[in-house]
Amino acid sequence: MEPLASAQSSEPSAHTVAVDMFDAGDALMKSGRIHEACPKYAESYRLDPRVGALLHWADCLEQDGKLASAYAAFRDAVELTERSADLRRDYVVARVRSLEPRLSRIIIDAPKDGLPQDATIQLDSLRIVASGLGVGIAVDPGEHSVRVTAPGFAPFTSLLVVSGEGQVQTVPIPTLERLVPAESSSSAAVAVDQSARPTATKKTPAYLAPKPAGEGTRDGQRWLGAGVAGAGIVALGVGAYFFSKMLGALDERDQLCPHDPCPANTDQRRVRSLESEARTAEAWGLGLSIGGALAVVAGAVLYLRSPSDREAQRAWQPRSARAGVMPGLEWRF
Repeated sequence: MEPLASAQSSEPSAHTVAVDMFDAGDALMKSGRIHEACPKYAESYRLDPRVGALLHWADCLEQDGKLASAYAAFRDAVELTERSADLRRDYVVARVRSLEPRLSRIIIDAPKDGLPQDATIQLDSLRIVASGLGVGIAVDPGEHSVRVTAPGFAPFTSLLVVSGEGQVQTVPIPTLERLVPAESSSSAAVAVDQSARPTATKKTPAYLAPKPAGEGTRDGQRWLGAGVAGAGIVALGVGAYFFSKMLGALDERDQLCPHDPCPANTDQRRVRSLESEARTAEAWGLGLSIGGALAVVAGAVLYLRSPSDREAQRAWQPRSARAGVMPGLEWRF
Protein backbone atom coordinates (compact mmCIF):
# COMPACT_ATOMS: atom_id res chain seq x y z
CA MET A 1 0.00 0.00 0.00
CA GLU A 2 2.87 2.41 0.59
CA PRO A 3 3.85 2.78 -3.10
CA LEU A 4 0.21 3.59 -3.96
CA ALA A 5 -0.04 6.17 -1.20
CA SER A 6 3.25 7.70 -2.32
CA ALA A 7 2.03 7.90 -5.92
CA GLN A 8 -1.21 9.56 -4.84
CA SER A 9 0.52 12.13 -2.65
CA SER A 10 2.86 13.09 -5.51
CA GLU A 11 -0.02 14.24 -7.74
CA PRO A 12 -0.61 18.04 -7.71
CA SER A 13 -3.90 19.12 -6.17
CA ALA A 14 -6.32 21.52 -7.82
CA HIS A 15 -5.65 24.02 -5.05
CA THR A 16 -1.89 23.88 -5.68
CA VAL A 17 -2.33 24.49 -9.42
CA ALA A 18 -4.82 27.28 -8.68
CA VAL A 19 -2.23 29.01 -6.47
CA ASP A 20 0.39 28.71 -9.20
CA MET A 21 -2.01 30.19 -11.76
CA PHE A 22 -2.87 33.02 -9.36
CA ASP A 23 0.81 33.82 -8.80
CA ALA A 24 1.44 33.75 -12.57
CA GLY A 25 -1.40 36.23 -13.03
CA ASP A 26 0.04 38.53 -10.38
CA ALA A 27 3.45 38.45 -12.06
CA LEU A 28 1.96 39.35 -15.43
CA MET A 29 -0.08 42.19 -13.91
CA LYS A 30 3.01 43.68 -12.28
CA SER A 31 4.84 43.61 -15.62
CA GLY A 32 1.93 45.39 -17.35
CA ARG A 33 0.82 42.37 -19.40
CA ILE A 34 -2.81 42.70 -18.37
CA HIS A 35 -4.33 40.90 -21.32
CA GLU A 36 -2.22 37.80 -20.60
CA ALA A 37 -2.88 37.90 -16.85
CA CYS A 38 -6.69 37.63 -17.04
CA PRO A 39 -6.80 34.01 -18.30
CA LYS A 40 -4.47 32.99 -15.44
CA TYR A 41 -6.85 34.41 -12.81
CA ALA A 42 -9.78 32.78 -14.61
CA GLU A 43 -8.11 29.36 -14.52
CA SER A 44 -7.21 29.82 -10.86
CA TYR A 45 -10.86 30.56 -10.04
CA ARG A 46 -12.06 27.58 -12.09
CA LEU A 47 -9.77 25.18 -10.24
CA ASP A 48 -10.46 26.65 -6.79
CA PRO A 49 -13.49 29.01 -6.75
CA ARG A 50 -12.48 31.50 -4.09
CA VAL A 51 -13.50 35.13 -3.71
CA GLY A 52 -9.94 36.39 -3.96
CA ALA A 53 -9.28 34.79 -7.36
CA LEU A 54 -12.67 35.98 -8.67
CA LEU A 55 -12.04 39.58 -7.55
CA HIS A 56 -8.58 39.65 -9.13
CA TRP A 57 -10.04 38.24 -12.35
CA ALA A 58 -12.83 40.85 -12.41
CA ASP A 59 -10.38 43.68 -11.72
CA CYS A 60 -8.09 42.40 -14.50
CA LEU A 61 -10.99 42.34 -16.97
CA GLU A 62 -11.90 45.91 -16.09
CA GLN A 63 -8.34 47.11 -16.64
CA ASP A 64 -8.29 45.21 -19.96
CA GLY A 65 -11.32 47.23 -21.13
CA LYS A 66 -13.77 44.30 -21.04
CA LEU A 67 -16.29 46.08 -18.84
CA ALA A 68 -19.23 43.77 -19.51
CA SER A 69 -17.18 40.69 -18.57
CA ALA A 70 -15.84 42.48 -15.48
CA TYR A 71 -19.39 43.49 -14.51
CA ALA A 72 -20.57 39.88 -14.73
CA ALA A 73 -17.60 38.67 -12.66
CA PHE A 74 -18.22 41.26 -9.92
CA ARG A 75 -21.91 40.30 -9.86
CA ASP A 76 -20.86 36.67 -9.27
CA ALA A 77 -18.55 37.90 -6.51
CA VAL A 78 -21.50 39.65 -4.81
CA GLU A 79 -23.41 36.37 -4.62
CA LEU A 80 -20.31 34.51 -3.43
CA THR A 81 -19.60 37.00 -0.63
CA GLU A 82 -23.24 36.95 0.49
CA ARG A 83 -23.27 33.15 0.77
CA SER A 84 -20.00 33.08 2.71
CA ALA A 85 -20.72 36.22 4.77
CA ASP A 86 -17.49 37.68 3.43
CA LEU A 87 -16.62 41.14 4.75
CA ARG A 88 -15.69 42.28 1.22
CA ARG A 89 -19.33 42.28 0.10
CA ASP A 90 -19.77 46.07 0.37
CA TYR A 91 -16.58 46.63 -1.62
CA VAL A 92 -17.78 44.30 -4.38
CA VAL A 93 -21.22 45.98 -4.52
CA ALA A 94 -19.51 49.35 -4.91
CA ARG A 95 -17.47 48.02 -7.82
CA VAL A 96 -20.65 46.75 -9.50
CA ARG A 97 -22.38 50.11 -9.15
CA SER A 98 -19.35 51.98 -10.51
CA LEU A 99 -19.36 49.84 -13.65
CA GLU A 100 -23.09 50.06 -14.45
CA PRO A 101 -23.08 53.55 -16.11
CA ARG A 102 -19.95 52.71 -18.10
CA LEU A 103 -21.38 49.63 -19.81
CA SER A 104 -22.14 49.58 -23.54
CA ARG A 105 -25.32 47.77 -24.49
CA ILE A 106 -27.02 46.33 -27.59
CA ILE A 107 -30.82 46.36 -27.86
CA ILE A 108 -32.43 43.99 -30.38
CA ASP A 109 -35.93 45.04 -31.43
CA ALA A 110 -38.40 42.63 -33.02
CA PRO A 111 -40.40 43.62 -36.13
CA LYS A 112 -43.88 45.07 -35.62
CA ASP A 113 -45.58 42.05 -37.17
CA GLY A 114 -43.55 39.69 -35.01
CA LEU A 115 -41.15 36.91 -35.86
CA PRO A 116 -41.97 33.64 -37.62
CA GLN A 117 -42.47 30.53 -35.56
CA ASP A 118 -39.25 28.71 -34.61
CA ALA A 119 -37.17 31.84 -35.26
CA THR A 120 -33.68 31.83 -33.75
CA ILE A 121 -32.02 35.06 -32.55
CA GLN A 122 -28.30 35.14 -31.86
CA LEU A 123 -26.01 37.85 -30.53
CA ASP A 124 -22.57 36.59 -31.49
CA SER A 125 -22.67 32.98 -30.22
CA LEU A 126 -25.28 33.74 -27.52
CA ARG A 127 -28.84 32.64 -28.26
CA ILE A 128 -31.48 35.19 -27.27
CA VAL A 129 -35.01 34.11 -26.45
CA ALA A 130 -37.96 36.13 -27.72
CA SER A 131 -38.60 37.56 -24.25
CA GLY A 132 -35.09 39.01 -24.29
CA LEU A 133 -35.83 41.32 -27.23
CA GLY A 134 -35.93 45.00 -26.36
CA VAL A 135 -33.57 44.52 -23.38
CA GLY A 136 -30.18 46.23 -23.30
CA ILE A 137 -27.51 43.50 -23.26
CA ALA A 138 -24.11 44.53 -21.90
CA VAL A 139 -21.26 43.75 -24.30
CA ASP A 140 -17.52 44.25 -24.38
CA PRO A 141 -16.02 46.64 -26.95
CA GLY A 142 -15.38 45.16 -30.39
CA GLU A 143 -17.27 43.77 -33.37
CA HIS A 144 -20.58 42.01 -32.78
CA SER A 145 -23.14 40.34 -35.01
CA VAL A 146 -26.89 39.88 -34.74
CA ARG A 147 -28.36 37.02 -36.79
CA VAL A 148 -31.97 35.92 -37.10
CA THR A 149 -33.00 32.73 -38.89
CA ALA A 150 -36.29 30.91 -39.39
CA PRO A 151 -37.28 27.90 -41.51
CA GLY A 152 -38.61 29.03 -44.89
CA PHE A 153 -37.34 32.62 -44.53
CA ALA A 154 -34.24 34.47 -45.68
CA PRO A 155 -31.83 35.05 -42.76
CA PHE A 156 -31.10 38.52 -41.41
CA THR A 157 -27.58 39.51 -40.30
CA SER A 158 -26.36 42.82 -38.91
CA LEU A 159 -22.76 43.67 -38.00
CA LEU A 160 -21.91 46.48 -35.60
CA VAL A 161 -18.86 47.78 -33.77
CA VAL A 162 -18.92 48.88 -30.14
CA SER A 163 -16.14 51.22 -29.01
CA GLY A 164 -15.69 53.33 -25.92
CA GLU A 165 -17.95 53.26 -22.89
CA GLY A 166 -21.63 53.89 -22.25
CA GLN A 167 -22.81 53.32 -25.82
CA VAL A 168 -26.29 52.01 -26.57
CA GLN A 169 -26.91 50.63 -30.07
CA THR A 170 -30.27 49.40 -31.28
CA VAL A 171 -30.62 46.72 -33.96
CA PRO A 172 -34.16 46.61 -35.41
CA ILE A 173 -35.04 43.28 -36.99
CA PRO A 174 -36.93 43.84 -40.26
CA THR A 175 -39.76 41.64 -41.47
CA LEU A 176 -38.12 38.47 -42.71
CA GLU A 177 -38.61 37.71 -46.39
CA ARG A 178 -40.28 34.42 -47.16
CA LEU A 179 -38.31 32.16 -49.50
CA VAL A 180 -40.09 31.31 -52.77
CA PRO A 181 -39.82 27.62 -53.77
CA ALA A 182 -37.83 26.96 -56.93
CA GLU A 183 -40.88 25.39 -58.60
CA SER A 184 -44.24 26.88 -57.73
CA SER A 185 -47.32 24.70 -57.89
CA SER A 186 -49.03 27.37 -60.00
CA SER A 187 -46.48 26.88 -62.76
CA ALA A 188 -47.27 23.16 -63.20
CA ALA A 189 -48.36 22.17 -66.71
CA VAL A 190 -52.04 21.29 -67.25
CA ALA A 191 -52.55 18.11 -69.27
CA VAL A 192 -55.13 18.44 -72.06
CA ASP A 193 -56.48 15.55 -74.14
CA GLN A 194 -55.87 16.49 -77.77
CA SER A 195 -56.27 13.08 -79.37
CA ALA A 196 -59.59 13.97 -81.04
CA ARG A 197 -58.46 17.12 -82.86
CA PRO A 198 -55.44 18.30 -84.82
CA THR A 199 -52.58 19.65 -82.73
CA ALA A 200 -50.09 22.37 -83.54
CA THR A 201 -46.42 22.07 -82.83
CA LYS A 202 -45.42 24.74 -80.31
CA LYS A 203 -43.12 27.31 -81.79
CA THR A 204 -39.86 27.72 -79.92
CA PRO A 205 -39.20 31.36 -78.89
CA ALA A 206 -36.44 33.04 -80.85
CA TYR A 207 -34.26 33.60 -77.80
CA LEU A 208 -34.41 29.86 -76.95
CA ALA A 209 -33.94 28.55 -80.49
CA PRO A 210 -30.60 26.85 -81.15
CA LYS A 211 -28.20 28.34 -83.63
CA PRO A 212 -29.11 27.22 -87.20
CA ALA A 213 -27.04 24.27 -88.31
CA GLY A 214 -26.38 25.85 -91.70
CA GLU A 215 -24.88 28.91 -90.08
CA GLY A 216 -22.43 26.86 -88.02
CA THR A 217 -21.43 24.83 -91.08
CA ARG A 218 -20.84 27.98 -93.12
CA ASP A 219 -18.68 29.62 -90.47
CA GLY A 220 -16.76 26.40 -89.80
CA GLN A 221 -15.99 25.87 -93.48
CA ARG A 222 -14.78 29.44 -93.87
CA TRP A 223 -12.51 29.14 -90.86
CA LEU A 224 -11.19 25.81 -92.12
CA GLY A 225 -10.48 27.27 -95.55
CA ALA A 226 -8.69 30.26 -94.08
CA GLY A 227 -6.63 28.00 -91.83
CA VAL A 228 -5.58 25.68 -94.65
CA ALA A 229 -4.65 28.61 -96.90
CA GLY A 230 -2.69 30.23 -94.07
CA ALA A 231 -0.77 27.02 -93.46
CA GLY A 232 0.01 26.86 -97.20
CA ILE A 233 1.39 30.39 -97.18
CA VAL A 234 3.63 29.52 -94.26
CA ALA A 235 4.84 26.41 -96.09
CA LEU A 236 5.68 28.52 -99.15
CA GLY A 237 7.70 30.89 -97.00
CA VAL A 238 9.66 28.05 -95.41
CA GLY A 239 10.25 26.53 -98.86
CA ALA A 240 11.66 29.84 -100.07
CA TYR A 241 14.02 29.83 -97.09
CA PHE A 242 15.36 26.37 -98.05
CA PHE A 243 15.85 27.51 -101.67
CA SER A 244 17.87 30.48 -100.47
CA LYS A 245 19.88 28.14 -98.27
CA MET A 246 20.54 25.92 -101.32
CA LEU A 247 21.76 28.90 -103.37
CA GLY A 248 24.06 29.99 -100.56
CA ALA A 249 25.63 26.55 -100.34
CA LEU A 250 26.19 26.46 -104.13
CA ASP A 251 27.74 29.92 -104.13
CA GLU A 252 30.19 28.89 -101.42
CA ARG A 253 31.02 25.72 -103.35
CA ASP A 254 31.67 27.72 -106.56
CA GLN A 255 34.08 29.96 -104.65
CA LEU A 256 36.05 26.93 -103.47
CA CYS A 257 35.84 25.13 -106.81
CA PRO A 258 35.18 27.63 -109.64
CA HIS A 259 35.66 25.01 -112.40
CA ASP A 260 35.83 21.28 -112.91
CA PRO A 261 38.20 19.73 -112.03
CA CYS A 262 38.78 21.77 -108.85
CA PRO A 263 42.19 23.31 -108.13
CA ALA A 264 44.71 21.06 -106.45
CA ASN A 265 44.60 22.88 -103.10
CA THR A 266 40.79 22.72 -102.83
CA ASP A 267 39.20 21.21 -99.68
CA GLN A 268 37.36 18.37 -101.37
CA ARG A 269 35.58 17.36 -98.14
CA ARG A 270 34.10 20.83 -97.74
CA VAL A 271 32.99 20.88 -101.37
CA ARG A 272 31.17 17.55 -101.00
CA SER A 273 29.54 18.78 -97.78
CA LEU A 274 28.25 21.92 -99.48
CA GLU A 275 26.85 19.93 -102.39
CA SER A 276 25.08 17.57 -99.99
CA GLU A 277 23.69 20.51 -98.06
CA ALA A 278 22.44 22.09 -101.31
CA ARG A 279 20.68 18.89 -102.40
CA THR A 280 18.94 18.53 -99.01
CA ALA A 281 17.80 22.13 -99.02
CA GLU A 282 16.55 21.75 -102.60
CA ALA A 283 14.48 18.70 -101.64
CA TRP A 284 12.91 20.45 -98.66
CA GLY A 285 12.25 23.62 -100.60
CA LEU A 286 10.65 21.77 -103.47
CA GLY A 287 8.42 19.64 -101.21
CA LEU A 288 7.28 22.58 -99.07
CA SER A 289 6.62 24.77 -102.10
CA ILE A 290 4.47 22.14 -103.79
CA GLY A 291 2.59 21.33 -100.57
CA GLY A 292 2.11 25.01 -99.74
CA ALA A 293 0.75 25.79 -103.17
CA LEU A 294 -1.74 22.93 -102.95
CA ALA A 295 -2.82 24.04 -99.47
CA VAL A 296 -3.41 27.61 -100.63
CA VAL A 297 -5.56 26.38 -103.51
CA ALA A 298 -7.51 23.97 -101.29
CA GLY A 299 -8.10 26.65 -98.63
CA ALA A 300 -9.32 29.12 -101.23
CA VAL A 301 -11.75 26.55 -102.60
CA LEU A 302 -13.12 25.75 -99.13
CA TYR A 303 -13.56 29.40 -98.28
CA LEU A 304 -15.15 30.42 -101.58
CA ARG A 305 -17.48 27.41 -101.73
CA SER A 306 -18.91 27.84 -98.21
CA PRO A 307 -22.75 28.15 -98.22
CA SER A 308 -24.13 31.66 -98.57
CA ASP A 309 -26.39 33.19 -95.92
CA ARG A 310 -29.44 32.60 -98.08
CA GLU A 311 -28.59 28.95 -98.62
CA ALA A 312 -27.88 28.40 -94.93
CA GLN A 313 -31.17 30.04 -93.95
CA ARG A 314 -33.10 27.90 -96.43
CA ALA A 315 -31.36 24.74 -95.20
CA TRP A 316 -32.53 25.58 -91.66
CA GLN A 317 -36.16 26.29 -92.54
CA PRO A 318 -38.68 23.63 -91.47
CA ARG A 319 -40.06 21.35 -94.14
CA SER A 320 -43.50 22.89 -93.76
CA ALA A 321 -42.11 26.40 -94.40
CA ARG A 322 -40.36 25.29 -97.58
CA ALA A 323 -43.61 23.70 -98.73
CA GLY A 324 -45.55 26.95 -98.29
CA VAL A 325 -47.08 26.21 -94.85
CA MET A 326 -46.89 28.76 -92.04
CA PRO A 327 -43.51 28.33 -90.27
CA GLY A 328 -43.73 26.80 -86.78
CA LEU A 329 -47.19 25.27 -87.34
CA GLU A 330 -47.55 21.69 -88.53
CA TRP A 331 -50.88 19.83 -88.49
CA ARG A 332 -50.89 16.20 -87.53
CA PHE A 333 -53.88 13.82 -87.87
